[in-house]
Amino acid sequence: MRHSFLRFSIVLGLVALLGSFCLIPSAQAQGKDKPKKPAGNPKVDMLIDVRASKKTVKLVIELFAKDAPETVKHFQELAAKKFYDGILFHRFVPRFVIQGGDPASKKVDGGLIADISPEEVGQKYSLGIGGSGKMVPLEVKLSHLRGTLGLARSNDPNSGDSQFFFNLSDNLVLDRGPQQGYCVFGKIVKGIEFLDKLRQGDKIRSVRPAKK
Repeated sequence: MRHSFLRFSIVLGLVALLGSFCLIPSAQAQGKDKPKKPAGNPKVDMLIDVRASKKTVKLVIELFAKDAPETVKHFQELAAKKFYDGILFHRFVPRFVIQGGDPASKKVDGGLIADISPEEVGQKYSLGIGGSGKMVPLEVKLSHLRGTLGLARSNDPNSGDSQFFFNLSDNLVLDRGPQQGYCVFGKIVKGIEFLDKLRQGDKIRSVRPAKK
């Protein structure tokens, strides 16, 4: 009888011990070992003062950090320095591109270039040749679809700097054009309805990390 009672006591002890283990949450249950979600592409908010409507519009732009790391890094660094604040869009070609990023445009009244050709803008105000002074290597991986952001450059494929353009149409000819094409490093993910309203002389108010 004593042996039976002893075995019964041992069994009860084991059950209690196992029950106590079940009450201890695992590290995974506490969230300590949960895999981290991969970081998504960074986004920026670009505020633009549109002359025609006298309104400020916002474009949310996703930057392709994995496909164009050097270009995106350079763009973010310039934005962090408020380089783009007050810069004009100095070149508009219907159904093709609208381009900005020349710091010299900060000294020009947008109304003076609104109704003249891009060629005249260059001749009269010398816009389209300025930059920050730091160039990035050409990174060609993505297509120039409507709403994407491309890096402007000269004939030197590694001369891209601060000037960029929005593709107003699918411009696949720019993917592999002269000197191996142009770099696509972002796209508009919110505010695409404002793209066709932008014109020469419109001013970038700011470029900042997107608000969540």
